[in-house]
Amino acid sequence: MNKILIADNVSKAVSEVFDKNDILYDTKVGLSEEELALEIIDYTGLIVRSAVTVTEKIINNAKNLRVIGRPGVGVDNVDLNAATAKGIVVMNTPLGNVQATAELTFGIIHSLMRKLNVANHSMHENKWEKKKFIGNEMLGKTIGIIGFGNIGKKISEISKAYGINVVVHSSSLTETDANNLEVENLSVENLLEVSDIITFHNKLSEKSKYLINSETLKLVKNDAIIVNCARGGLVNEEDIKKALDSGMLGGYGCDVYENEPEQNSIFAGLENVVMTPHIGASTVEAQEKVAYQIAEQIVEFIKNNKIINQVNK
Repeated sequence: MNKILIADNVSKAVSEVFDKNDILYDTKVGLSEEELALEIIDYTGLIVRSAVTVTEKIINNAKNLRVIGRPGVGVDNVDLNAATAKGIVVMNTPLGNVQATAELTFGIIHSLMRKLNVANHSMHENKWEKKKFIGNEMLGKTIGIIGFGNIGKKISEISKAYGINVVVHSSSLTETDANNLEVENLSVENLLEVSDIITFHNKLSEKSKYLINSETLKLVKNDAIIVNCARGGLVNEEDIKKALDSGMLGGYGCDVYENEPEQNSIFAGLENVVMTPHIGASTVEAQEKVAYQIAEQIVEFIKNNKIINQVNK
């Protein structure tokens, strides 16, 4: 008998899809690793978001598990090697968070370029410091997009509406596609040198780990801003802090951190840093979209053995 365990807080769209398709499920949120390892034994499917880490221990204890669904893009919290070794399919929903993450990225860019975060704080302290908050326009600037998948393409689309020149770094972008999308594909080094705004939308790997560090920061314009709404480990946070303190970098915005939850950030109190607590996908619309999509994908897998958006092979 197929039964799904919902082990994380997800939109009610999941249960609505399962009810409609007569899929049995239980919702048990807040389980520890030990508890989930015991609970998972008889379930066919598992749904988690980012609050639950699906470890090798949990996977190896699952006797009947066939599919793990992650409503959203990142699957860093799932041991993909362990799942693959047991023949368990891991699925995500790569398109559901695109708009939400792109909008947050531009929200951070706006805040850094026009000093909205500190201007807002000043006003809440009943001050009127108009001359203090002279910012910069986006028109005519160059944005460097590292990683040119679905979110990177959406960032490019929005950028052009502002009159921003777009350069990208992508190992998979063909020259034909670059011409059709009207973007210039550069090396990382060249991108860092020419960009006024640098934004990350790529995966974390051994190659991309600490892509921004003390050496690569020497290539970046002193008044440039860096925005990271992708993965915390893409930048060396201590090197970013040193660059900000020494005036070698104009600003930094981040929604992700190397260690999460981040409750003691080295950036706390810096006026040229905008931080958010990993809320890139945290919109009502995005949560409903990804929940609906992952539930539909699991239904297709259970009923028709159809695999959609598998991230492990």
